[in-house]
Amino acid sequence: MKRILNAVLNEKPKKIVLDTDTYNEVDDQFAVAYAMLSPELEILSLNAAPFLNNRSVSAEDGMEKSFEELQRITALTNPNHNIPILRGSRSFMTGAKNPVDSPAAQNLINTVKSLPDGERLYVVVIGAATNVASAILTAPEIKDRITVVWLAGHAYMSAHPQEFNMHGDLAAAQVLFDCGVPLLQIPCDGVCSELTTTIPELDFYLKGKNELCDYLCDIVRGYSHDTFAWSKVIWDVSAIACLILPDSMSRVILPAPAVLDRFYSFDAGRHQYIYVRKLYRDVIFRDLFRKLAEK
Repeated sequence: MKRILNAVLNEKPKKIVLDTDTYNEVDDQFAVAYAMLSPELEILSLNAAPFLNNRSVSAEDGMEKSFEELQRITALTNPNHNIPILRGSRSFMTGAKNPVDSPAAQNLINTVKSLPDGERLYVVVIGAATNVASAILTAPEIKDRITVVWLAGHAYMSAHPQEFNMHGDLAAAQVLFDCGVPLLQIPCDGVCSELTTTIPELDFYLKGKNELCDYLCDIVRGYSHDTFAWSKVIWDVSAIACLILPDSMSRVILPAPAVLDRFYSFDAGRHQYIYVRKLYRDVIFRDLFRKLAEK
């Protein structure tokens, strides 16, 4: 695991697949643009992930809306891009042994198998892990060629660690935490919750810089009905920052917990993984705002 951590911190450029429920909120759009504007990363594909909340009527509807939003945000970031955008799972997993087939899962398998010997793929997951867990269950051999960076769960000390991404597909979460794939977890409350911004700050650094920046400012402004003295967490940019800004995070190698219905279960004998315990907000936003404004 120390070798994997060293690669996460030092390997450049990194080949990534970004798996995202892009329409779920307003933070995925920042993360997709951030990844596309970071020369430290080579994006091999963008995968739409399923989600279900008040912005979708089903997991499939959430995935389709994410697919459409991926097309929108990538066109704003670089209309000449040639990054494949794939539809993901149309439902969540019904159990930890029940993969859901999708173009995204199949493409991930094929991408890993086509890598030159010795190269590693970073699979960045900023939504439910359905697509990635399904690919691992379908072709377990890909575990040896990938590192999964997943924004999910809350910090260990949280009373309720099951946040949106993890609870959305609990079976997929169990696959990632149990299968032994090299895994870096970025918790939400208690870690990513540091990444807050405000409309005045966004307007100061981004508004009027370009069409992409205006779109990002507008979707944040439209997210809340009451924006007086209001701030918004831009959770998902942390998963990109952890790959390109080693100084943006504090991390530790720990035994991977088991993920139960509403809690973590700890056993010192389990395989190790990388747990991000702190993020440095200013380092991340400084890099993010500069890249967005200067695109």
